Amino acid sequence: MTARVALLEHDDGGAARMLLTALVPEGAHVELIDPIALPDAPFRLRKIGEAPGRMPGAFLALARGRYEVAHAFTAQDAAVAIAWSRLRGGTAVFTQREPLTRATVADRRLRLRMLTLALEHAAAVVAPDEEVASSVRRWMAVDPNVLAPEDAAAHLALYAALRRR
Repeated sequence: MTARVALLEHDDGGAARMLLTALVPEGAHVELIDPIALPDAPFRLRKIGEAPGRMPGAFLALARGRYEVAHAFTAQDAAVAIAWSRLRGGTAVFTQREPLTRATVADRRLRLRMLTLALEHAAAVVAPDEEVASSVRRWMAVDPNVLAPEDAAAHLALYAALRRR
């Protein structure tokens, strides 16, 4: 039986939509989570996170659904998926979409903390290609699974393996 998967992506990166497009023809039960957001203005002024107002809505959407896997494509969404996983017993997966650099890790408050949380506490970490995987190994000492977003079979195999744990 195929897992019920929630894909969380709160920006226009497209990786979640690409994975959704690949998984649906394989018979997967997949939903793209697009939560209602609270105002971000107070956080934006202090350069805290990326759209933190979306976090409560994303958590509520996960809690209301009957998902087995929550797959996040930002560290911030991974923090939500991990919190959901701890409370509901589902599996949190995190895809680091872009290569890590010092500038991208340190350009906002709490970004490093969120990234560390995502990489250390997700059930699996995924990179879309070897360049991203290499940067995660270099900067964060984590060895991610290298899975292209359009590789539905590999993602479904990963989800199945994680659910068997």
